[in-house]
Amino acid sequence: MLLIGQSWQQIGPEGGYFKEFTFHPSNSSILYAGSDDGGGIWKTTNNGINWSLLTSNFPNMTGWSIIIDPNTPDILYACDVYGRYGLLKSIDGGLNWYQKITGLNTAYDKMVSDLVIKTSDTLFISTGEASTTTPPRPGNGIFKSFNGGDTWTPAGLQGVTIPCIDKNIFGTIFAGTELNGLKYSNDNGANWMLHPDVSSTSVIHEIDVKDSVIVIGTSTGVYLSTNWGINFINLGLSGDFNFDISIHKTTPNIELYCSTFSGLQFYSSVTSTWSIVSNPLLNNQLIMGILSNGADVYLGAFSNSPIYKSSDGGISWNRTSSSPITTELTDIYIDPANPNRIISCLLGTYNIGGGYNKECIYETSNGGGTWLRKGPNAHGLCLAANPLNSNQLFLGTFSQGLFKTDNSFSTYTNLINGNMAIGDIAVSNSDTNVIIISEVDLDSWQASIKRSTDGGSNFSNVTALLANRVLFNSNNNDTVYAATNNGVYLSIDNGVTWNSWQLAGLNILSLAYNSNILYAGTDNGTFYKIENSIATNISGNWQTPLELKSIFTMNNELFVGFNGAEKDTTNNLHGSIWRTSDNGNNWENITNQMTSTNIYGNNIITSDGNELYVGTYGGGIFKSNGLIVDVIENKVPTAISLYPNPANNCVTLNSKNGIITSIQLLNNLGQNVSNSVRRKHMLSTKVIIDISALPSGVYIVLTQTNNKITTANKMYKQ
Repeated sequence: MLLIGQSWQQIGPEGGYFKEFTFHPSNSSILYAGSDDGGGIWKTTNNGINWSLLTSNFPNMTGWSIIIDPNTPDILYACDVYGRYGLLKSIDGGLNWYQKITGLNTAYDKMVSDLVIKTSDTLFISTGEASTTTPPRPGNGIFKSFNGGDTWTPAGLQGVTIPCIDKNIFGTIFAGTELNGLKYSNDNGANWMLHPDVSSTSVIHEIDVKDSVIVIGTSTGVYLSTNWGINFINLGLSGDFNFDISIHKTTPNIELYCSTFSGLQFYSSVTSTWSIVSNPLLNNQLIMGILSNGADVYLGAFSNSPIYKSSDGGISWNRTSSSPITTELTDIYIDPANPNRIISCLLGTYNIGGGYNKECIYETSNGGGTWLRKGPNAHGLCLAANPLNSNQLFLGTFSQGLFKTDNSFSTYTNLINGNMAIGDIAVSNSDTNVIIISEVDLDSWQASIKRSTDGGSNFSNVTALLANRVLFNSNNNDTVYAATNNGVYLSIDNGVTWNSWQLAGLNILSLAYNSNILYAGTDNGTFYKIENSIATNISGNWQTPLELKSIFTMNNELFVGFNGAEKDTTNNLHGSIWRTSDNGNNWENITNQMTSTNIYGNNIITSDGNELYVGTYGGGIFKSNGLIVDVIENKVPTAISLYPNPANNCVTLNSKNGIITSIQLLNNLGQNVSNSVRRKHMLSTKVIIDISALPSGVYIVLTQTNNKITTANKMYKQ
């Protein structure tokens, strides 16, 4: 029984335009992140390994600022300076949100930039963003509430833009203004005074408070107070644009991080100087949001880049998982010897000013938990590996040619330089020195298929074909196929000469080979099998003209993926993955549970035959959680026996090799139904399961013992 693609989880690599981060006050594993481009509020409970969206009921919510009630951490506030929702409040840790805008009557009132909590009932909000933004969001001063945000009244500075607000431990409220200096109030906003130490010509972007230390990020420099805000000194960085600032440590020395146009800056009171945090991962990144809890540092970058995390003071950075992404992922490689090692190839993160940033290779060694940036700064198009050496990889790029690495992109060599686009790479299984690539010269727009016989050191042109895919016949490497805009071409001499073969006149985008059958997908969604040189249309009932970009075969299963970069206006389909178990007679859409339907690229692939991985346009990588179990009726005794079988109300599991520590039950759809049963005598060699609540049918019982022996049994419920 083969069950795959029933459910999906997003595992990265991810990105997003994140400006705001907030730690849970008593649990540092919990972190909230706010996206400034309408991506909403996100939460992680495991230090950034996985993220979940909290504000799906508020589309295009902008998480400008997130504040947690320190006395009741389940109470959260989220500020939307764009004015779509004004202010949201949650009383259950972000599971549900409610608008709190009564008394915020004008559009400027609802441009809420920040919030400060004096008590659980006494709140203050600031409104507006610096007018350097387009369109400007000027705001309308300070508002206060004495009932937990249910109603709001003006609290001074009306008509003034206030990008940020905070307080010291004595209750003094500090308001950072646009070109009106630093204001403060000791009487709940009845009166406001100008702080003399901070330039009145400053645009104040951020205030961070920790104990007696207060730091202010402004257009005229970073200001520091070590006496609760009584006095401030200018630490420099004047003339730079200080987006966000975070206090890393206050004792024994003061350490700060500041995000600027110039990159991520670090300050230490030991040297009293600022220095750029130099790391290839952060090169050419416009850092927008940053937060430190003294151990870990999180940051978010502009241009739809990801959330990064550092646990060593910024020396090294990892990309966190399952945050929103608008990155075009073009290829995936999964190490067949280690399914937890995944290398993703990206066209790059989209630049808000147009085009894509050169950011293409990310690698994970823990199945998508964290991602490490590697390789050249390039626009990635395709990946291929030496079948005999998974550390030797080839990278095809847009405009920078072909790269090779022998150590998983720790170092790399540019094999083909110049303004070249490499569309696909194929490495022979029988002779890994033979490599065939498809190439387009971006200066002359001349397409060609090139061939190397020395592992990529030298290439020669073999034909002027424009090939979307190149594929070796797995049974005979002398046979090579090329998917072109005029059908499938064939070479029977290891790629030296080529001839038109099948499906002439059709634009072929994808190829796959299995069991003497070649499969081909077209730009209009039709799907063919070619067997014994006869092409047969086995298209399913998807009825869509979307591009069929990817094909994968496994055992008796066949999967096809449609490009979601183009929208089918007929049925509003944005891409999908379909499966057939009977060679195309019947098809099933298996992507209904995916949170992103922008399926894109040559990205369906298995790791060890157990799971599917799908690359998307703007959704990262999805991994199928549908468990693959091929259970054969056991003819010999197993490590764990099951009786009676068929069963009615109860079934007994008896272990002959260790204590039973784990039991899972799956129905015939691969869904986990373990919560529907009751177990007796767990952590024993004999476990009785009450299955009376289960409907009749066939189930898979997965058991594991304390010595890590796993057994799968087929159970019949009467």
